[in-house]
Amino acid sequence: MKSTKIVFVDLDGTLKNNNQKISIRNKEIIEKLFDIGILVVFTTGRPLNYTISLSKQFSASNYVISSNGAEIYNYFNKKIIYNSIISNEVLIKLNELIKKYNLFFIANCLLKSYTNKDFGDPGKKIINSLEDIFDEKISQLIVESYDIESMKKFKKELINIPDIKISNKSRNPKDSNKILFYDITNKDVSKGNAIKILCDYLKIDINKTMAIGDSDNDIEMLQVSNVKIAMSNATDNLKKVANFVTLSNDQEGVAVVLEQLYDELIRQE
Repeated sequence: MKSTKIVFVDLDGTLKNNNQKISIRNKEIIEKLFDIGILVVFTTGRPLNYTISLSKQFSASNYVISSNGAEIYNYFNKKIIYNSIISNEVLIKLNELIKKYNLFFIANCLLKSYTNKDFGDPGKKIINSLEDIFDEKISQLIVESYDIESMKKFKKELINIPDIKISNKSRNPKDSNKILFYDITNKDVSKGNAIKILCDYLKIDINKTMAIGDSDNDIEMLQVSNVKIAMSNATDNLKKVANFVTLSNDQEGVAVVLEQLYDELIRQE
C-alpha cells in the first residue's frame, strides 16, 4: 500500500453514505493526502460537472473521471484528456427505442447534460428528443423508467445495436419504488480503461495505484489497480476481485483505508 501514488475512488455507495453525503472524516483524509502529493481521483458514472463540483468541494485531485470512464478531464486548466463519443448512427437507433418504450433519458456531453424529463435540476437542459443534440458529442446516455417490463424490452433490443454496452445498471431492479436505469457508453469505455489512460498521461506506474468501489461497474477499475479495495456493502462480484474489504459507506470505509495509507506514507518519510 505504501507505494501508492494515486487513488481512484467511486462516489455513490463508496465515498458517499446512504444519505448521499460525504463525511467530514472522508474530506479531511483526502485533504491530508493532497498535502503530501497523493492524487485522489473521483471516478464515477456521474456527469462531469457534478464530479468536478464534488472534487473541488472536497479538495481532491484536479483530475476527474466521469460517465463510467467515458470522460477524463483536468478542471484546473480545462483540458479534455479523453472523451469517448457515441456515434450519431448509434444515437438514432437508441432514440427510436426510447420513443418506442416511452423512456426517460439523460445525455452526458462533457460539461453539459440534457434530459427529456424535468428533474428539477437546473444543471440539466430539458429537450424533447435526442435528435435535438446529435451535434453535442454525447459521452454517456442514461436511460430510465419506473416500468420494469419496458426496460426489459429495451434491453433485449439494445443488444442488436453494435459498438455500445451497458456500463452500469440498477442494482435492485425489482424495487418498484425506485427508477430503473441503464448507463450506456461505447464498448471500449470502462473505469479501468480510463485509469490506464490517465496513469499513462501522468506517467504514473500502474503498480502504484489504488482503487476503491462498491458496484459491478467498478470491477475493471479494481482489476487494473494494484491495491483493490471493496466496500463491505459492495456486490459479491466486486468482492471477488478485491484484495481487501473495508467497512461500509455508512461506516466511512474509505476513510479507514486512506488513513492507513496516510500513516504508512508518513512513517516512511
